Amino acid sequence: MLGPSTVAWLGALCVGPAAPAPAVAPHVEIAWSAPAQCPTAQAVQLRLTRALAASAADPRGLRVRASVTEDASHVLTLALELEREEGPLGRRTMQASDCNELATAAVLIVALAVDPSARVDEPVDVTEPGALPEDGGGGPVVPPEPEPPLLEEPPSLEEPASIEEPASIEEPAILDDRTPPPRPPELHVGLQLGAGAGLSVLPATTAAISAAATAWGRAWRAELGVQYWTPVETHPGGGAAGGLIQQWTVQARGCGLVRPGPLELPLCGGLDAGAVHGRGVGVDSPQRVASLRLAFAAGAALVWRPRRWNQRIGPWIGADLLVALVRARFRATPTAPGLVYHTPPVGGRVSAGMELRFR
Repeated sequence: MLGPSTVAWLGALCVGPAAPAPAVAPHVEIAWSAPAQCPTAQAVQLRLTRALAASAADPRGLRVRASVTEDASHVLTLALELEREEGPLGRRTMQASDCNELATAAVLIVALAVDPSARVDEPVDVTEPGALPEDGGGGPVVPPEPEPPLLEEPPSLEEPASIEEPASIEEPAILDDRTPPPRPPELHVGLQLGAGAGLSVLPATTAAISAAATAWGRAWRAELGVQYWTPVETHPGGGAAGGLIQQWTVQARGCGLVRPGPLELPLCGGLDAGAVHGRGVGVDSPQRVASLRLAFAAGAALVWRPRRWNQRIGPWIGADLLVALVRARFRATPTAPGLVYHTPPVGGRVSAGMELRFR
């Protein structure tokens, strides 16, 4: 008669050792959207499943979204996002002219995120769902064409658990077109025409006519022009002997420019250099003399550039203080005992006119 232990031993011998449970390949769902010329979502999913077929990693909770867009110049852009329930893992953006390259890159990045030891087969260009076998193997596929490598070096990704911040996958610098291009320096040129009055420079107040070439930028202004002061007759002491005095000058000025709205306020300093012309009147043998005129000029102006004139025409008004650096002297005759004219040490002028902007 068999004992209980013998029966148990015989039962175990008949049944044999328990068969190990078949390994289940990790499965990751990838949400794929792309233009018609790209591999289909079914083709990309099959390639990802094949890449992870021999992996023992556990990808549960991993979600993948991949989208491919095409711009007007037919450049394709892949945006790939990986996330888990606790938060995003990272985002990658790439560009290529071949959508099959982008599909291969997406499969490679997702497979390495799940299992760094995973291997990705050569890309299979499957663009029609009917070209895929329903059981995942053995069906007809289109052989791959030789293609340039997508990346010079394989992407270096750590274990998914060690990727804690989205910043670990940076955007490629090639796509960073958000930085605006530098603005070109502002430069305008124009012609200024004006007329006004000269005060305390010639023997009496006189008219002053001017023209100047101008250039200005965002906060500066430069002027180079000429000015003519009309003749003034003088008879010191009320006698018959006197003189007819006039002058012309060349003006060079540099300015700081303030712009309150449509107005411009140049604050300028510079030099006036030219000649004072005198001719004796009321005497025998009158002389004609030209003497050097040099003065320091400091002043301000106000220019208004209306938008309705496209800022091309601007009325202006200004005033200058003139400090004589060289003072001219004039006698009616070479032997006359007294002076008919002597340049005052300080004078001024007020002017108004229009300025035309060429650019």
